[in-house]
Amino acid sequence: MSSIVICTFIIAIIANIFLVDRYYIYEQRKILDKVANEMQGVSDNNFVDALTRIEEEYAVTIVYSEMGGSLDKLNERIISAFEMKKIKLNKFWITENTLHTLQDSSVNKIYDQGASKFKVLTKFIKIDHFIIAIGMPLPHMEEAILIINRFNLFLMMISVVLIIMFVVILSKKITRPLETLKVLSHDIANLKFRKEQIHTNDEVGDLAKSINRMSEKLEQAHAEINGQNKRLKELMADVSHELKTPLSIVKVYEQGIVDGLDDGTFRDIIEEQIEKMETLIEKLLFWTELENRAYHKSTFDLGKRIVNIMEKYMLILKENDIDFLLHFDAGREYFIHADKEGIDVVLDNLITNAIKYSSDKRIVMTLTREADIVKFKIANGVGKMEESDVDSIWRPFYVVEKSRSKELSGTGLGLPIIKTILDNHELDFGFELKNNRLEFFVTFM
Repeated sequence: MSSIVICTFIIAIIANIFLVDRYYIYEQRKILDKVANEMQGVSDNNFVDALTRIEEEYAVTIVYSEMGGSLDKLNERIISAFEMKKIKLNKFWITENTLHTLQDSSVNKIYDQGASKFKVLTKFIKIDHFIIAIGMPLPHMEEAILIINRFNLFLMMISVVLIIMFVVILSKKITRPLETLKVLSHDIANLKFRKEQIHTNDEVGDLAKSINRMSEKLEQAHAEINGQNKRLKELMADVSHELKTPLSIVKVYEQGIVDGLDDGTFRDIIEEQIEKMETLIEKLLFWTELENRAYHKSTFDLGKRIVNIMEKYMLILKENDIDFLLHFDAGREYFIHADKEGIDVVLDNLITNAIKYSSDKRIVMTLTREADIVKFKIANGVGKMEESDVDSIWRPFYVVEKSRSKELSGTGLGLPIIKTILDNHELDFGFELKNNRLEFFVTFM
């Protein structure tokens, strides 16, 4: 930027030296042309008055003389006329060539007065038998241009200093936040997520806000990935644990058969454990498929679905001596818009889960409707639950061992399956623990 300013000032100085004087004369000649045009239109009767008016209006000096007599006499008369108007000429002459040219057009002349340090720009015109000289004194421009150039040089030096200071300040203003952003980007690349508060009200400030948002999003994504990795490790550990027990049993009983210790039941026990493993694997595959499963939603009556589903559990409830209460208005309709197969899986898992963990042998199911909102609840006693139990209730393979029904032992994937289906439906759901009773709820809108 400073180099551009210096070049500009150098061009200005060169223009002052070579062009200003010529341009100034060019502009003054245009004034003389205007004066000459007006003089051409002045009548003889009004000549003197018009001459005085034109001199005052255009700041020029106008003299005239008859064309008669010798050339020297003509020059003397013109010079004397100028002197009478306070313009003393050291160098001034009218030549034969000038007189000859005046027959057809006007003549422009510049008379440099030497030591007097001024010039006289003169325009000669001929009107009838008179020669008219329109003079305009011009100062020597060289000294003025020299003074102007000195001033421009001084101004250029000050401007360059100020521009350099401005550039230094501006560069620091820009480079400091950029350096800060560079360090921030390096930290983010090394998974050190943080933010920098940079307020510059320009593109750098906008860049800082974008990087801060990026850091925040990356931190969230990194935390989510770490959480998923952690859950995946826990899942692998749980799956390994769930498969290890039946495999150990199968191995023991298989060895018993080899050793001839089979009392006729070993084979049945081995088949039972293999069936458990198959069930676990099927549930795992079903759970993983739920993430990418296409849901086909339709409108159906949730009340009728619950009644139909409960019919297959009545014998199990009776065998386990569990008191089941269903509270809903049989005369009302409870229409919801959802994937029927998915909701059936949710209901099945919630009911079997309540049967497994019903410590007080009492299950209460409630279905209510307010306007277009249908709310489903199912509650059962769970005995005393620890805080860790409540926090881990949606975790795969989680079971409350102290209250688990041995006859209805499951895989521990029921609640995770429920959560996945309801999350994909974007429904409001959860549970509440009150007075050792666990109540699950789902809100359909």
